[in-house]
Amino acid sequence: MNRKRLVRLGSASLAFAAACCSVTAMAAPGVRLGEAEVGFRIHLGVMKVSGTDISNDEMAELSVTTNGATITGVWKGHPLFGDDFTATATFTESDGGWEYGFEWKNLAGWKFFVESVSFPDVVVPRTDNSGVLYSRNHGMGMIRRPKWSDWGWEREPFVNDGMREFQFTALLDDDMGCWYVDARDPLARFKRSYAYCRVGLADPHARIGILSFVPSVREQTTHYVLPWKGLIRPFRGGWWDAARIYRPWALEQGWAKAAAERREAPGFQKLREICFWAWNRGGCDAVARPLEKFAADSGVPCALHWDWWHLYPKDVGYPTYWPPYEGVAKFADTIASLKKAGCYTMVYVNGMSRDRDDPSWADGGEREARFEHDGTIRGNHWNPHTAEPHRLTTVCGEGECFQRMIGDVVEKLREVGLDAVYLDQVSCAAANRCWSPYHRHPKGDVVGPLLGYHRYLSDVRGRNPGLHLGSEEVSEAFLSDFDLFISLFGTSYERCGLGVLPEFEAVPVWNAVYHGLCAVFGSYLLIDGIPPWDEDRWPAERKWKPEQELDWNALFPDQFAVEFARTVAWGNQPTAHALRMEHVTNPKYAASYRFMIDAARFYRENRKYLFDGEMLDPGRIDCAARKVDFQRRGIYSAAGEYATATQPALPTVFHNVWKAPDGTIAAVLVNWSREEQRYSLECPSGAASGTLKPLSFGLVVMNNQ
Repeated sequence: MNRKRLVRLGSASLAFAAACCSVTAMAAPGVRLGEAEVGFRIHLGVMKVSGTDISNDEMAELSVTTNGATITGVWKGHPLFGDDFTATATFTESDGGWEYGFEWKNLAGWKFFVESVSFPDVVVPRTDNSGVLYSRNHGMGMIRRPKWSDWGWEREPFVNDGMREFQFTALLDDDMGCWYVDARDPLARFKRSYAYCRVGLADPHARIGILSFVPSVREQTTHYVLPWKGLIRPFRGGWWDAARIYRPWALEQGWAKAAAERREAPGFQKLREICFWAWNRGGCDAVARPLEKFAADSGVPCALHWDWWHLYPKDVGYPTYWPPYEGVAKFADTIASLKKAGCYTMVYVNGMSRDRDDPSWADGGEREARFEHDGTIRGNHWNPHTAEPHRLTTVCGEGECFQRMIGDVVEKLREVGLDAVYLDQVSCAAANRCWSPYHRHPKGDVVGPLLGYHRYLSDVRGRNPGLHLGSEEVSEAFLSDFDLFISLFGTSYERCGLGVLPEFEAVPVWNAVYHGLCAVFGSYLLIDGIPPWDEDRWPAERKWKPEQELDWNALFPDQFAVEFARTVAWGNQPTAHALRMEHVTNPKYAASYRFMIDAARFYRENRKYLFDGEMLDPGRIDCAARKVDFQRRGIYSAAGEYATATQPALPTVFHNVWKAPDGTIAAVLVNWSREEQRYSLECPSGAASGTLKPLSFGLVVMNNQ
């Protein structure tokens, strides 16, 4: 059956200002999909100048045709681009919703380039309790329940940093029902999700969508086809249910299949064995001895993630790392000692940044750098403890000279006996847009830089058989390249200043989709609340004086346990940051030390769930809640300065439900408080209730297999 309707909107007013234009919106409808209305927005600009948006609101007419399971919407005619400009969206019934496609034609004869397109742009009902689930580029997933009146359409939208962990977003609402929108992009290009509040209507609405980038190529401005399909659908549930919609497609993609194949390789077993990580910084003895003692006391396989081993101080002189700060001989002896103690060892290298203010910059630095839209090279002066600024800049995926330098460093590290090399920033930040005038890829491109990084990482792996590679924060695009990831901004999101309940909540969406395909560890937790300090290479006058240091465990008594418990409950390998000999020997820290040992042993006993398992619907747990204060202070915080973030009511028992490969289903529970806690759990896999001792772990089998 073929049905067609036509909506005519008349003309729109037009005003010009400087190099930009604006068009008065006529409030044109999008295509109706149930309670949703779907439209588009196209952002235009010229080189180095911000442009303007055009949208379906400004088109002269919309025709909608239904043919079997497919709905086609065609918007035609625009006061700026003429009667022949058309945008076409198709929606085909699929998987409880609609698979979409989008293109435009005849956007020609104009000085602007298309910079980005927001499609699908989905308007759906909401309530004041609605939340937005999104991938925020650092972490494993986040829910934001905003004060919607702060996000009106006439204001800046709530936009995430980048869809690195997964390519979907969702509006969550227990009362109105939920809406899910994804991009099924097999390249996992860099893109963003966004949310607005629709104001001024009798019924409250929200607008959610996905923004993707278009390289500045005239042909793609004239005629462009969105290079992937995606899904829009209503559903009931929460963040886990949204992840389950996405998971079947995601596990069929190349990055997931490559990771699954690599997981079966003999060397991967070393990663599966790890039950505790120390993320330590500094000289050989300072980083190795505490972990060796922990390994002996706990009796479990441990691992070291080693930073500040290299020639120059932190965030200075990259990509010059070799030789090690304390010499090759001592460095190699320390690695051998760790291996003898049964400890896996990985060291830090920044895989995408180089120092613009180092003499090595003269060797291809500018020609390989990532350029911004305005024609500049951005440099971040991360380390404030240097006499002169050292600006780290991002290298584009075409930076072949830089890549060879890093490859040479990695070979040297493999030769001294390391198990892995960590290539910082690549996973969470490398494949951004680049406007370099020197590169082969189009200006504003995301694909060329991404493919360049894949080639680079493949080359590093090929030159170093048997060596594992790790990076910062989980991401789909680089799951095919890395064996392990450090995840910091999820389990420690309060410390990192990413918000607190009720507006923000970190959730382990990545693990609901990909758990077990790679090793994930990490946290910013600090046993004593004191960030690490480079005693030898940072100026003493910038360090907190002893009299400035407070009793952090008295001020923030629950922070360490909360961050550590969340790591285990999420199924990540337990991790301590800046573990020192004092922490493993001083009775002052005995309770925290015992909690870490118990966690490592619990993880080892339950790896079939916590490493190999599939995350199931966690259901709902009832337990006591408690106010928790979190210290916010990092390695570069000024002396005497820190901030506090407060969770008003955090559950005292963290949990998740896991299905092991043998079919056994179990709930993992962690009581992070220092009091006994009762809990009652209900989930689709079953129900359980009981009592957990202070600072303890529990496992409840939910079936009898």
